[in-house]
Amino acid sequence: MPRVLRAPGARAGLVVTLLLVTGHFAAYTYVRPVLERVSGVDPDLISTLLLVYGVAGIAGNFAAGTAAARGPRRTLLVLAALLAPAVLLFPLVGRAPLPAVALLVLWGAAYGGVSVTLQTWLLRAAPPHAAEPASALFVAAFNLAISLGALAGGRVADTAGEAGALWLGGALGCLALAAAAVLGRPAGRGGRSRRASRACRAGGAGPQPVRETT
Repeated sequence: MPRVLRAPGARAGLVVTLLLVTGHFAAYTYVRPVLERVSGVDPDLISTLLLVYGVAGIAGNFAAGTAAARGPRRTLLVLAALLAPAVLLFPLVGRAPLPAVALLVLWGAAYGGVSVTLQTWLLRAAPPHAAEPASALFVAAFNLAISLGALAGGRVADTAGEAGALWLGGALGCLALAAAAVLGRPAGRGGRSRRASRACRAGGAGPQPVRETT
């Protein structure tokens, strides 16, 4: 595990996991009372809407899985850019049933792709032959974030109401987006050039001649 934590990309992925998943569960824990009290949705329709949320999440999972195979960081940036505004806008725009349903579907589709994308990020960023420790760290961070989200959302909801839990979730989603954009940024040309220069100096004055074999 220390080898995984020494990898900058893996550390960035774990930070994004903690922020994004904590934010999601801080808000989602109170989605039912928010739909009833803020959006004015009929209580008899809540179960159906949560089913729609789940179906959107399945679609998002498949779509993000395909995109993450090509670029997990880019995919995560898109997901966070959709998820954070959906949660933040819920207390403002979601005060009527129709916009609330639209935001809920967007929320479900975006979050549905988070798990597979973050796991792909961690596995690619981990050092060679460190897939199992990387997976273990990912699972630990994910489960810790679930607990932290429920705890933080409950504390905020007690003082600022259910809408406050959504504000918290959206704010953490924005922080996750910023972390993915800044911490997860690949090394630029300058960084690669400096590393190559150091490697050349460590290896000697110049390239060694290639010995032909027959």
